[in-house]
Amino acid sequence: MRPKRGFTIVELLVVIAIIGILMALILPAVQQAREASRRVGCLNNLRQIGLAFHNYHDQFTQLPPVYVAVRNSILPVFIGVPGTADDANIHTYGEFLLPFLEQRGLYEQIDFKEPLFAPADLTSIGLPNYTATNHEAVATALSVFLCASTPRSQNPHETTWSDMAIPVTYRTGGNDYGPSSGVSGPLLSFAPPQAGLPGEGILSNNRPSANIDMVLDGASSTALMWEIAGRPDLWQLGSKVDGAVIAGGGWADVLNAENWFEGTIADGSAIGGPCAINCSNRPEGSTYSFHPGGVNVLLCDGSARLLNENLNAGVFVSIVTFAGDTPVGEF
Repeated sequence: MRPKRGFTIVELLVVIAIIGILMALILPAVQQAREASRRVGCLNNLRQIGLAFHNYHDQFTQLPPVYVAVRNSILPVFIGVPGTADDANIHTYGEFLLPFLEQRGLYEQIDFKEPLFAPADLTSIGLPNYTATNHEAVATALSVFLCASTPRSQNPHETTWSDMAIPVTYRTGGNDYGPSSGVSGPLLSFAPPQAGLPGEGILSNNRPSANIDMVLDGASSTALMWEIAGRPDLWQLGSKVDGAVIAGGGWADVLNAENWFEGTIADGSAIGGPCAINCSNRPEGSTYSFHPGGVNVLLCDGSARLLNENLNAGVFVSIVTFAGDTPVGEF
């Protein structure tokens, strides 16, 4: 009988090499397809949030305020509206949108007569002893506020609001998006003259009763929400800064509700520079995403799109601001 001939070692090595080459070609394509799917899901989240904003607007003839409270002598000057006595009954746009995001049950768990972070005894600084159990509701993780492309170390996470004489710590569900409040610092030099404060966005904390009719620059070219992903972890140019924790990463975080972009320097390590997209997710810095080459934005007409991270800083500022009567062309 003639012996059966098998593969030689050389032939096996060639086959293995071919398989390796094919895998090297296929895997990036698979990863790109997965990221494309995640990016679409992220855009759909923003569109759903945009629909919630518009439904709120239809019902109350205004956009939700980014946060509410009453200040006098104890609360920081940037929190809430002036009054005869301080009341730290702080609530944010994320809570106000809940009924329009199919979260009516969660909305009804919140006692709006007391702060989102209650219970909290603030009698030592002249404020009430808040006893509501709102902290249980605001610690809920909601998928509509989360982008699947974002690597996340924890959700919900602990955050500390430290703008009062005593810090308040509570847990909040994550949020990869934030309102378009305005620009300041170096980016302000790019801002056109505004009908009001310079560099102001439509969701500025200075305008708790803003409405779409106030947008003079065109609803299709004015930002409502931006992707500011990855918090409470600090990220710079795609790299996580080990051990660094930052605020503004929760849908019930008052520091998420205010985003006055100052830009960052090129490497994202410091605030105050021309980079407005994907340099760093630090508060007061730039918009940030984990999508290669760009960041998602929700516009005032309810549409959402990916903006190139190399977008001109002046165009970025024009998209943030709303009352300069300077419509942005195709961008």
